[in-house]
Parts: sequence; structure tokens; C-alpha cells
Amino acid sequence: MAPYISIGGYSDPPRIPHLSFEVNHSELVALVGGPGSGKSDLMKCLAGIRRPVRDSIRILGAEPGSMRSRERSIFVFQNFNYAPDILIRTQLEQRISLLRGVPSRKVKDDVHDWCERMELLDVYMNYPGKLNLLQLQLFSLAPVSLTSPLVVILDEPLRNVSDSSVDVALSLILPAVENAAVLALVQKMSPLLEKADRIMDI
Repeated sequence: MAPYISIGGYSDPPRIPHLSFEVNHSELVALVGGPGSGKSDLMKCLAGIRRPVRDSIRILGAEPGSMRSRERSIFVFQNFNYAPDILIRTQLEQRISLLRGVPSRKVKDDVHDWCERMELLDVYMNYPGKLNLLQLQLFSLAPVSLTSPLVVILDEPLRNVSDSSVDVALSLILPAVENAAVLALVQKMSPLLEKADRIMDI
């Protein structure tokens, strides 16, 4: 089976002179780098927001940003990327419906039930600015457990998660590894390192 994520000779001088690896089906790979190491720029390249120096990245065999690369891929950014003037519920329903390829009305019950299980029902009708960082982080991980992705790419997904909530956040991420390739860009000491199949340094 071809790798779901392929990075071949990616460079971001002077921080990353050369980076090559693959992430396969049912694999969790942790890419470790400190602040300023280039993780967030790599994330943008993986999502097709920023072009790498050379043509060096493939998601599901396709160029980042293409329809094929985004069709069943989930990208969770450090800064969450919420629209400030749209309710969290609406944004989550729109995201889930897009990933499932169905109208948003068909995902309302699933989103409601997920929020109830996560004890977030009392805040999902708010705007992002009304939520704390932990709540925003959990909502950003919701698509991972509410869809069936083939690729999941996470930039510091536990950065805003308290010690008491780490297991909750991991319960949203780890089940995806069964059917997807999961790449986590993290710093040292991240709880995800203990769960990774492979750990690589930038």
C-alpha cells in the first residue's frame, strides 16, 4: 500500500535543511521540534496553504491543497482557525458536513450528541471568543472522531490541554490511527510521544 503521507526532501532553510519520511495506514508518527523549528510552516505546506521550496510533499498521492489531498484529510492547526463571528456549533456542523459530503442538517444530531458526551453542550452555542483554550482545543479535534479520515495532521494538538484532560483529548485522536495515517507535530514531553509508532526529530 502506498504511503498516505509522503515527504521527500522537504527543506526550509536554515531551520530544516532536509526532511524525508512517510506515514502509512494505521500509523502514528510524531515529529518533534522546539519553538521556531519550522513545524508550523511545514503544517501550512502539508495543508496546501504555503508552497514548499521544492515539490516534495504528497497527501494520499496528491499535491497538497488539491481536491484529492483534502477529500478525507483533517488538519488541526495550533491557532484553531475559527471564524470569530460564527457560532462554534455552526462552524463544527459545516466542517463535519463538508468532510462527510452531506448537508449540514444531516450532522446536527451527531454534533449535538458529541458535545453532550464531551460535556461541551453548554458552550457550543457560543462564539469562539467566549470559550477557553481547552474548549477550543477539544472542538478543533471533534472532526477527527466525527468523521472517517484517511489522513490526520495535527500541530501541537495537546498544547492547551490540562493534565487532567489529556486522556479526553487522546480519546479523540488515537482511535483514528486504526484507519488513518496520523502525523503529529509536537514539542518534547508531549503525551503523544508515548503513543507514537515512530518519533522523529526535525
